[in-house]
Amino acid sequence: MLQINIPYHPNSTFYYEKVRHFDWPLFIDSCFQASLPQNPLVRYDIIAAQPFKKIIEQDGGANLYNNDEVTFIATDPVKLLKKEMASFKVVDSELPFTGGAIGYVSYERNTISKKKNLIPKFMFGIYDWAIVVDHFLSKAFLISSENDVNTKLLWQDLLKSLNENNQTYDQEFFLCKGNLFKEDHYKDYIKNFANVKNYLINGDCYQVNLSLKWQVETEGDSWNLYKKFRSINQSPFMAFMAYDDFEILSGSPERFITCKNSHVTTRPIKGTKPRGNSIAEDKKNKDILINSQKDQSENLMIVDLLRNDLGINCETGSILVDELFKLEIYPNVYHLVSTISGKLKQGSTNFDLFFDAFPGGSITGAPKKRAMQIIDELEAHARDFYCGSIAIFSFNNNFDSNIGIRSMLHKENMLHVYSGGGLTIASDVDDEFKEIQDKLGNIQKTIEFFRG
Repeated sequence: MLQINIPYHPNSTFYYEKVRHFDWPLFIDSCFQASLPQNPLVRYDIIAAQPFKKIIEQDGGANLYNNDEVTFIATDPVKLLKKEMASFKVVDSELPFTGGAIGYVSYERNTISKKKNLIPKFMFGIYDWAIVVDHFLSKAFLISSENDVNTKLLWQDLLKSLNENNQTYDQEFFLCKGNLFKEDHYKDYIKNFANVKNYLINGDCYQVNLSLKWQVETEGDSWNLYKKFRSINQSPFMAFMAYDDFEILSGSPERFITCKNSHVTTRPIKGTKPRGNSIAEDKKNKDILINSQKDQSENLMIVDLLRNDLGINCETGSILVDELFKLEIYPNVYHLVSTISGKLKQGSTNFDLFFDAFPGGSITGAPKKRAMQIIDELEAHARDFYCGSIAIFSFNNNFDSNIGIRSMLHKENMLHVYSGGGLTIASDVDDEFKEIQDKLGNIQKTIEFFRG
């Protein structure tokens, strides 16, 4: 593996703007804030582009792009991704990414929903080179797995560009029209809330995650929207992913599953309160969340669900609940977060671990299968990337993934925005609708900044 030091910049948007003209550029963004105490969740950023292989799910199979050649293969794209990744040697490195597969999976990937999706349900690129930024050591590296011969053709130009301290991008993004909140959304939510309550009373589920969708017309470049969004949102599992005809803007605060050296971790979020407008109100909201039996109950339901999901591919007896109901602070909300860990069992892979547990229980409900059936029945919209996941499968066998909440999809001058929350039998419709609005707060602030 090639690994060369390049100048360090604490704001990693610098690196992305150097490579965003390449094919399928992406920015896995920890949203590092130099003024805050060190947090292991915000140590690394990954910027990659120009994948030498691509896998895009199509009806009945997948298209495999090998540089400029495309082949349709009538197989499950997950099996195809596993096969392609298994053909490359394992790289020995402590970096979180040494080249490998990065992509997204839409929420509907593991459902039988007949709703029309705006984007493919599964898209992964296999990247030979990337920029890895270590904010703890204030270092940045240009790395290559040396699996693609074409990397040699652009390597020196890449190094030259990354060593130059000049700005390479300056455009504007304008929103045209459209309001996020309309009366119809509240009416629809009340109706669906009542239907969920009936299912809960009848014992179909313990918890169901119910969401809403909004659309805003746009004009311009969504990269500028993302840069403003990250400055407002400041969450550790953000990302900007630019594909041929759409972009994913992830503002996620939530890790789904990660695995390093066979140590598996998941961190479900369940329990939310808004930040207060004064010190007294802020403390009051924090104390309410910490002591909320309802929120703790919701969190515990998802902890139990994820223990079962991890149990499919972890060693028997290895699964532990390391943290329960930990309070985490974000610019617009407080969250309760729990941490569950285990040890990957022999014979299971990171792909098994991810896809057997997908989608995450924190955005479906419990029991998962029945909750997903209810969601499909009641929600008029396809979720697409929302409540799906971005996943990273590195050549050194590291794996990480997020939950695609607090995220936007930009396609054909339209910004698609989503928000939701878990409902239990103790839920109140107005409280839950307010929580949906609170979660959407940073997206709304970003949109309002760019309103034309």
